[in-house]
Amino acid sequence: MREKGIYKLKIDEGFKQLISPLSAEELQQLEQNIIRDGCREPLCVWNKTIVDGHNRYEICMRRQILFLIQYIFFRNREEAIAWICANQLGRRNITDETRKYLIGKRYETEKILGAHNAAGTNQHTKKEVRANMLPEPPFGITAGRTRERLGEEYRISHPTILKYEKYSQAMDKLSGILPELVPKILSGEVRLSHENVVDLSCLSAQDARRMRQFLYDGATDTDIRKIIMKRHISAENQPLQIPTGSIKDMPAYDPDAEISSLVFTIPSWISSIDRVRSAANFNDISDNARCKLEIELLKLKDTIESMMSAIKGVI
Repeated sequence: MREKGIYKLKIDEGFKQLISPLSAEELQQLEQNIIRDGCREPLCVWNKTIVDGHNRYEICMRRQILFLIQYIFFRNREEAIAWICANQLGRRNITDETRKYLIGKRYETEKILGAHNAAGTNQHTKKEVRANMLPEPPFGITAGRTRERLGEEYRISHPTILKYEKYSQAMDKLSGILPELVPKILSGEVRLSHENVVDLSCLSAQDARRMRQFLYDGATDTDIRKIIMKRHISAENQPLQIPTGSIKDMPAYDPDAEISSLVFTIPSWISSIDRVRSAANFNDISDNARCKLEIELLKLKDTIESMMSAIKGVI
């Protein structure tokens, strides 16, 4: 740990998004405390990049207040993300939305780390291990173990962890389309159900942006749900129409709409997979491409198994 000073550090926006957002009152109180007592807790840093202490860093740099640095070693970015999620989840003042997002993000990251560790995929052994790898890749096995471990730690079921992973993936996608919306959802300023977050992320970027003002105008979650459902059952690529009249004038909610949309979409996935399987020469593709494909296919397998469990649960 270095002596107190004013150090120029890097800010990674992906890391920063994992930090629980503070309310205006909490941020003001933190600044007053630092002005009065100094920055008492060290900023955690990896490769000159902040992994914990973004708010303190901004205040100290603006106010020219000395601070300490504590270096933390991670082998890769995934380890840093998993550590940030676990660290943030240990705090008491996070919202339910933030908790869901962090658990989902931690699971998504740690199951990949588990697969890499199980396969021994470091730069010295990757090729040798892959040549002797079992027919069933370790990813699916380690993913199950990761769900079991995190389920026990946070006292939630395995399907819930998969549901949270879907939520975190949707939030990450929205951050690229509506970056200002994500912290508002995580802080609870904008209230949006799990289902609406996922479905909003599935809209085109244009349609999602057209929803922005409607979201900020205080529409209820039910109203937003009806608008999203209307978009899902409308003709493909038809522009989203934000209603100007009463919500009562909108079509009745169709409980089968989401399932119908998914049923029409799945054949295109199958067609794409069959096309690649026929056209690609798997002996020539790189280890990196093969590994990425395995990971994404196993994610799809996990999602399908979760959906099948949900279907069987109501039969």
